[in-house]
Amino acid sequence: MNLKTLIASLVLLGQAFLACTASAVCLDPTTFVSGYRVPLASEVRAASGIVIGRVLSEKGLREDPTDPDGYTAYHVTVRVISRLKGNLPNVIVIRNENTSARYPMSIGEEHLLFVSKDAQELWVNSCGNSSAMPEGRQLVKQIRVELQRLK
Repeated sequence: MNLKTLIASLVLLGQAFLACTASAVCLDPTTFVSGYRVPLASEVRAASGIVIGRVLSEKGLREDPTDPDGYTAYHVTVRVISRLKGNLPNVIVIRNENTSARYPMSIGEEHLLFVSKDAQELWVNSCGNSSAMPEGRQLVKQIRVELQRLK
């Protein structure tokens, strides 16, 4: 690869990165191609819990005083309306990083959430199958089929 091609490639890569800062860049773990979505069966198997819940509140976390946005993450409190998998409590707190990998949720919204547990905190993979409701209702039947396969 010559220098001009390398520079052009880096410029295009930089432009693509800047254009994608508003949403997660989900790269296929095998091909590294953008646009990857975790396969439903894999996420059903791996999730600590799968719930439908309503966002009750959001609290900003100031864990790094040098962070330019002020908040490094948010604790999003969700009331569980329905459980498809797992034994999560009636109210859960999800850590949502203040990065492009953040799963978007707003107070009052209902979401189908594939919840993972890391150390002491719960989180949602923005490259997964979590979805705002009512759009997520289409996945519920498929999730139940996958859960039956796991038995």
